[in-house]
Amino acid sequence: MAAGPDIAAPSARVTLGFLAAGLGFLLLPVSDAIAKAMGIGGVHPLQIGWGRWLAQVVYMLPLALCFYGRKALIPKAPLTQIGLGLSVAGATVLVFFGLRELPMPTVTATLFVAPLIVTAVSGLVLGERVGPWRWGAVAVGFVGMLLIVKPGTARFEIGSLYAVGAAICLVLYLLIARKNAGRNPPMVTMLWMGIVGAIGMTPLALPVFQAFTAEQWLHIAIMGAVLTLGHGLIVWAADRLEASAMAPMPYFEMVTATVLGYVVFNEFPALSVWLGCGLVIGSGLFVAWRETRR
Repeated sequence: MAAGPDIAAPSARVTLGFLAAGLGFLLLPVSDAIAKAMGIGGVHPLQIGWGRWLAQVVYMLPLALCFYGRKALIPKAPLTQIGLGLSVAGATVLVFFGLRELPMPTVTATLFVAPLIVTAVSGLVLGERVGPWRWGAVAVGFVGMLLIVKPGTARFEIGSLYAVGAAICLVLYLLIARKNAGRNPPMVTMLWMGIVGAIGMTPLALPVFQAFTAEQWLHIAIMGAVLTLGHGLIVWAADRLEASAMAPMPYFEMVTATVLGYVVFNEFPALSVWLGCGLVIGSGLFVAWRETRR
């Protein structure tokens, strides 16, 4: 009888981790849609990125101070926090650049090379065991991504380079987040991601800066809230899951990106996009089920 809670606890912990990561990745394309709309309206992606991180600092500073006091201002492993902030800031801004050139589903799908790289290197970098079931699930997700982007059927665009660069930054983000697991509370990590992002983006945004209108500030506030919540859930999940187990979870972004691309920007997905979405979502759910069973 006494062994029951000990057996159930890891399963519940893993399940909650997958639910948090899935919800976090589902939320992220909402901010992409706002950024794309702002970019169409003439706001430079570097300025959008700066505003996004400033908003995160505004949201997280009072929360972190309330829960952790002055300790929130002195994080453990500060160099790791800087690396985490720079990698996710780079991914965010490169996505914003890519969204100026390509439809939302295409940019989002291109980011799916990141889970493949994470799975490939997590054993070497983090010492995690990557079994055949995980490799199989990620491979299925990769096939789904090919159905979405259909490489070789269209001319190469600069937006694809931005998207690939964002994927590389996302790999670093996921690996560092896992490496940083347990060193700082998620709130402190999120605060310092915002601080590093805002400071790092300031010199880049200054040459292209134009005063935000009241409506644009509202968009920045909403974007910051969505991204803060989304990345907060992902960071929280990273404390509970192996990086290679989380690898297929970004595929859930495809759902939100496809819906918003159609509803907001009239980017109607072809049948292959829907088939690809089914494969990538199925791969993520399969890995979650396998981890819970283990």
